Amino acid sequence: MRSSTQALLLLAALLLPPGCATSSSTRTDGYLQAVLEKNHVPGAAVAIVRDGRIEHLSTHGLADLESEAKSGPDTAFQIASATKIFTGTLVMLLVQEGKLGLDEPLSKYLPDAPESWKALTVRHLAAHVSGLKDGADEQTSTSASVAERYEAARKEPLASPPGERSQYGLTDFVVLTHVLEKVTGQRFEELLRTRVFEPLGFTCTRYEHARQQGPVRIADVIPRRATTYRYADGVQQRSWFLYPPHTYAAGGAFSCVKDLARWAVAMDQGTLLSPETQRAAATAFKLNDGREGSFGVAFSLGRLRGLSTFGHAGGGSLADVLRVPEQKLTVIVLTNAQGLLPLLAPNIASLYLPPLPELDAPGIPDAEPALTAVLRGAVDGLLNGTLEDAAFAPSAQQELVPMLRSFGTPDNALQPPLRRMTLLEDRRDGESRKRVYRAVYGEDVSLKWTFRLDAAGKILDLEYDWE
Repeated sequence: MRSSTQALLLLAALLLPPGCATSSSTRTDGYLQAVLEKNHVPGAAVAIVRDGRIEHLSTHGLADLESEAKSGPDTAFQIASATKIFTGTLVMLLVQEGKLGLDEPLSKYLPDAPESWKALTVRHLAAHVSGLKDGADEQTSTSASVAERYEAARKEPLASPPGERSQYGLTDFVVLTHVLEKVTGQRFEELLRTRVFEPLGFTCTRYEHARQQGPVRIADVIPRRATTYRYADGVQQRSWFLYPPHTYAAGGAFSCVKDLARWAVAMDQGTLLSPETQRAAATAFKLNDGREGSFGVAFSLGRLRGLSTFGHAGGGSLADVLRVPEQKLTVIVLTNAQGLLPLLAPNIASLYLPPLPELDAPGIPDAEPALTAVLRGAVDGLLNGTLEDAAFAPSAQQELVPMLRSFGTPDNALQPPLRRMTLLEDRRDGESRKRVYRAVYGEDVSLKWTFRLDAAGKILDLEYDWE
């Protein structure tokens, strides 16, 4: 089920410095192939860019099950929210040119902004900390324009004060699109094409312009498009996201591994954004209480092996793009299957980075090993598709568990086997409780799992972060 593009692999090999080891590349393909086979993923593509060179590029499986077309370096995958990588690049280009100020009030660019927005800046929008409320029909209305959605947003009260919390949302990026179009006088899609896609020599990145006309869905033809699937009840089903044009800054692009590798090369070489501009884009927003938010300028932020990272995933792992700027390392993974957690790029990046030295640190004493066993079961169950309701609070059973069950399949290969969970923090806050663990998978893959529990020790919420 695996195929590779020999010409591009040869090109990648020619670009490598003499004597460069290929073991990481071999492990990359082996890991990805196991993920595809055990999680029923028809096709994928992966690229490793390091220090401005394509170090590895390979494609796997089928782009389309009906025609049995193979995945290739120019196969256009739906990248969903990973589109924000291009939006962040565009915003920072305008900042770099002095046409946009991240900390300028929105009223400078939108004179008709409501009084309740007087504290809002461009940075608030790009970092998902604006407090703007998402409308119930934001994603489903396929005919609304950016201006119309902006007008609707103006009439809504803020959900929270600007800068109070980091909360992923769509309205932020609809309003950001309106700002970009007002500042430049160009439509957002035209801006991306002329300022990002064409200068980088992209050949397969575009939008499908899908729309619903009564019972008929209409969309552009996208050459070499990968069909997106969801595996359910033992069968493959076609399933892809419908993005209206007013949401294009937040998601909806189709792109190929070859184009995304060109973006990574340009980032390494500083030919599009300077190193200083990239650092600004990858700086976390400081919330009102001093904590760091989860986003920079459109980019999601994190840490891996003790190193800062930025990038974005989309649709689970339809696209997973991760940059480790200190190492000038970028990992790009594209798939055509919904329902995977965004673990692919960090796991592959780990093959190219030294292990974290504190993996064997003892943590804090655990006075409740039975509770730890239950929480470990939830961590295993999330990835293996074996979640049990009993570990979760009633409210989580209604809303959280069904969502979590859409990820993970039995015997999946997203992570090596879970070897150890070490308690790092145990804190009570009124009726709720927070427990943080370091989970070590295999020899050196590490995640921090944070659980919020009710008074009875049942899970209200859980999240993970790379270390």
